[in-house]
Amino acid sequence: MSSSTRFLPSAFSLFLFSFFLSSFFPSFLPAQPTPIIILHTNDTHSQLESYYDADLKENVGGVVRRNTFIQETRKQYPNTIVVDAGDFSQGTPYFNLFKGFPEIELMNKMGYDVVTLGNHEFDNGSTALAKRLKQADFKIVCANYKFKNKQLAKCIKPYTTMKIGGKKIGFFGLLRDIEKQVLPHNYQEVTFLDPLAAAQKMVDLLKNKEQCDLIICLSHLGINAEEEGDVTDREIAAKVAGIDFIIGGHNHLLLEKPEIVNDTKILQARKNGIYVGKVVVND
Repeated sequence: MSSSTRFLPSAFSLFLFSFFLSSFFPSFLPAQPTPIIILHTNDTHSQLESYYDADLKENVGGVVRRNTFIQETRKQYPNTIVVDAGDFSQGTPYFNLFKGFPEIELMNKMGYDVVTLGNHEFDNGSTALAKRLKQADFKIVCANYKFKNKQLAKCIKPYTTMKIGGKKIGFFGLLRDIEKQVLPHNYQEVTFLDPLAAAQKMVDLLKNKEQCDLIICLSHLGINAEEEGDVTDREIAAKVAGIDFIIGGHNHLLLEKPEIVNDTKILQARKNGIYVGKVVVND
């Protein structure tokens, strides 16, 4: 298996190069298998409109731009999966005024396939979160939370699988310790479980029972620890063998190249929908 990660700024040049080859040398190119493309976001934080980024000194983000990129990618590569690593809620007045429903509706329209949650999804409580997630057309995974809220338990599963491009891919989710991130009255029906034990259980299940060809963890643990005792993406990769990719969030980092730990590639695509990560699986 080979993979690469590309982001929005370089995607157009990649497309032009591919077009040049196929246009001018059609009879000399060997037939290539259709790759599986995984587009990923994290920490979009209710940033539905584009905005001016002072660091990049340009107008960035916005769901219109993101949707255009997703649909163009799907048109070029039919075997495209779109995932998110959590905190798609909270951060602009859209969340305060409309309580997170527009984010779900727009992710439906953009065609997200699988997401995990971040701590900010719980900012207006587990009951309100359950009402929002009932509107989702995508799968929601979290393997290290136990949900007493029956509506949440219906919406959120430890893992999911999908078949695409001749491969079976397993996804599971991991979240940070909710007690460190969320006000107590917003997580009364949620219990945090050890992420390392949950990850090992998921890998064993996805490998042995589900017979997955590729295992992907959608993580909102963070690649860096914030407090003593935090379990991070790096620790999961180091201690739990068999995860092909950890698509992460929470730290708002831009990893232009995957960080590789114990053969697991760790990815993250900054925040606010400025970037869309792109992984190409070729075999």
